[in-house]
Amino acid sequence: MTEPRLAGDIVAEPQDASRTGGTSTLLGLPTSLPLVLDLDGTLIRGDLLYLSFFSILRRNPLIVVACAAWLARGRAALKRQLARRQRIDWSRIELHQDVVALAEREKAAGRRVVLATAADALLANQLASRLPWIDEVLASDGAHNLKGANKAGLLLKRFPAGFIYAGDSASDLAVWAHATGIITVNAREALRAAVSALGRPTLHLPDRGRGEILTAS
Repeated sequence: MTEPRLAGDIVAEPQDASRTGGTSTLLGLPTSLPLVLDLDGTLIRGDLLYLSFFSILRRNPLIVVACAAWLARGRAALKRQLARRQRIDWSRIELHQDVVALAEREKAAGRRVVLATAADALLANQLASRLPWIDEVLASDGAHNLKGANKAGLLLKRFPAGFIYAGDSASDLAVWAHATGIITVNAREALRAAVSALGRPTLHLPDRGRGEILTAS
C-alpha cells in the first residue's frame, strides 16, 4: 500500500551516495547545512530516560524515591542522576535503519551530522561513540533540558546559516519552525499535517519495522 502524501511534501527513499556521485540530493539543500538528528524515537526506537530508569530499577527498586527528589530539581537534573547510575545494554539498542542510511549517505557526501537530543550528554556521547558518522553531540547537561524551544534556540545560535532537522514528535515542531529542511520519522498524520503547514522542504521517513541493533565498539 502506498504511503499517503500531503500536498507539498516529499516521501522518498534514502538514496545511495554512490548513485549521486558523492553529491547530496537531500531536499535540494546544500551540504553546507548540517543534518541534525533527534535521538529518542528518531535515531533510536525508545527513550534513553526510561531505559536508564528501568536498567536501575531492576537492581534497586528504591530508585523511585530518589527520582522524586531529583525531579524536584528539574528534568535535566533527573536525567543526569539516572545517566550516572544506568546500566543500559547498548548492544540491545535498536536504530531506525532509514535514519542511519540517510545519515551515512549525507556524511559520505560531505554534510556534517549532528546529534541534538534532550537525553543527557553522558548517554548521548556513549551512543555517539559507537556511530562514527556523528560529528557533534548537543544534549542536556544536568542543568538545561535540551528540548523544544531550548533546542531550537541552541541550534539557531550554533548554525545561523540554517540546518536540516530530523525528529518524530510534537515537541520537535518548535525546532522545525526554524529549520531550513525538515525530516519526520514515523510521524502520525496530524503531526505531518502540522509540519506541512510550515511550508519547508520536507522528507517523511516511515517506520519499516524492526531496525538495526547497535553493536558495541
